Amino acid sequence: MKAIKISFPYLFGIIACFFVLASCNEKKKGHALYIKPQATIDSSTAIASRKTSITEESPKTNIVDSFFTKIYNNNNFNGTVLVTDKGKMIYNKSFGFNNFSSKGPLSEYSIFQLASVSKQFTAVSIMLLQERGRLNYNDPVTKFFPGFPYPEITIDLLLSHRSGLPNYVYFCDEFYSEKDKPISNKKLIELFIQHKPQLYFTPDKKFNYCNTNYCILAAIVEQASQTDFAQFVQKEIFEPAGMKNTYIGHDHTGAHKSMTVTGYDDKDLPPSEDYMDGLLGDKGVYSCSHDLNIWDQVLYSEKIVKQKTLITAMKPANDDMIGGRNYCYGWRIKSLPDGTPVYYHGGWWKGFNTFFMRNPKDNSSIIILSNRVNGSFNDIISFIPVFYNQKPLKESPTI
Repeated sequence: MKAIKISFPYLFGIIACFFVLASCNEKKKGHALYIKPQATIDSSTAIASRKTSITEESPKTNIVDSFFTKIYNNNNFNGTVLVTDKGKMIYNKSFGFNNFSSKGPLSEYSIFQLASVSKQFTAVSIMLLQERGRLNYNDPVTKFFPGFPYPEITIDLLLSHRSGLPNYVYFCDEFYSEKDKPISNKKLIELFIQHKPQLYFTPDKKFNYCNTNYCILAAIVEQASQTDFAQFVQKEIFEPAGMKNTYIGHDHTGAHKSMTVTGYDDKDLPPSEDYMDGLLGDKGVYSCSHDLNIWDQVLYSEKIVKQKTLITAMKPANDDMIGGRNYCYGWRIKSLPDGTPVYYHGGWWKGFNTFFMRNPKDNSSIIILSNRVNGSFNDIISFIPVFYNQKPLKESPTI
């Protein structure tokens, strides 16, 4: 499966003609473009003709519509896309199927594994506990786990990926012996205490994106709240936010089973589960574009955390990153050419690719959930400068 590489100079023109090929069965609601998913089209076949009505209220709809139709027609995308502008939904469409065998249609309520987009919920959990006085960002991990062998590592360093901790993928592969059972966050802590693996570098020396950090944070949430991590996030974030189709975990036997989609690797095969699926905090949240749109708007209120807490957490936490990029608590930061910061995160895990971006300056967002992994997803962020009608970024952006 070949990824589509699209350069900035040609992107706007390409995007403008993409969705002219879009499929039928659409309806308009308010300012948003709603298009019913196609259940009868083979996802491996390009669509020869589609019928699309673009709302005049938002020319940006054309940009999004064109881009995703092209990569879908070229067999490089399967998923859902939801876009807002100035607080209003301007685009909401599904492409392909929730399962390649049964060919059930996707919708804004289809539930995907968010992969690393999950990290923002772990970060907000920490923010909540900080507001309640249960922890402080400068607290060392040893406050919660006295045997943890790195007294210099604090919650702040975990949140901003400056801890120097080794990647658990390699660490667990060497030391975790019960690979027929999912490993827990508590067990991960125990392995660190027992084996004391060497750090990649001295804590706070530099930025190094590492999933281990957010697994440790999830364990801290459990210890500080004396509540199971999944239950804490469900009760303190998902339920009060009104995210009814969002949950944490890898056991899909509950009420959301029929709505949870199947992920596929680059050979269109469902990846097998393994013991690392049990680790939460860095991944493990399952949600849909509808609920993430709710979450985006909730973050402008104080329903979950105070605005002053969120503003502090969204400040760039790394002064050694280059290229206009940075990382705060649970979000990546990228400056548009005019200096406007946008907050985003991409994710990949076991057949799922995801992307969620927010621009608080104009209350816009881009939510992309895919259950088909291939290289084309890395190009998705490239249309953001075009979406904002700004000059292309000089460097090649990556998720």
